[in-house]
Amino acid sequence: MRAAIASLIIVAATLPTLAQSKSYEIQQPKGTWQVPGEIRQPKGPWQQPGEIQQPKGTWQQPGEIQVPRGIDAVQVRAVPTNRCEQRLSVVGDALFDFNKADLRPEAQETLAAAGPEIAKLGGKPARIEGHTDAIGSDAYNQKLSEARAGTVREWLAARGIVPTATAIKGFGRSKPIAPNTTAEGQDDPEGRQKNRRVEVVFDTCS
Repeated sequence: MRAAIASLIIVAATLPTLAQSKSYEIQQPKGTWQVPGEIRQPKGPWQQPGEIQQPKGTWQQPGEIQVPRGIDAVQVRAVPTNRCEQRLSVVGDALFDFNKADLRPEAQETLAAAGPEIAKLGGKPARIEGHTDAIGSDAYNQKLSEARAGTVREWLAARGIVPTATAIKGFGRSKPIAPNTTAEGQDDPEGRQKNRRVEVVFDTCS
């Protein structure tokens, strides 16, 4: 009997200890562990950087200097240094091909348009002048300017627009009305085109 009581006392004494030790055990999470998923690779083919697109169509080239025709190629101008002088100037490119003194087929339109303007100025010019740009030698340009002035006189005189005896004179490259080169020393095609001209000169004081 005493042995049974002693056993009960021992069991009773150890129960709090067991309960206390059990209360401090680390609690394991319940349920199943969630395993981190693998890094997913993008599906489908990779998009490659596109190639640089070249502009389509033809490149626009800088346009050539437009040659005026008809009345657009004719200009009447006064001379500031001479109040008695007026000039009817015709763009040379509208009349002649490069390095030529023969009239182009299109020159007929321009010279015909010059006729009424000559009539307004009196119809009796003092002279017809030829002028060139600065390309070429002085001697060559002098000869070319004289030949072109003579060609214009022949055409106008044949149609009764000017007298057959109208004087002609060539000045070559010596009397430009525009720069042949830019301020930087580069070629100035537009300026040279203005210098290639034939002028019908009138003395309005005589």
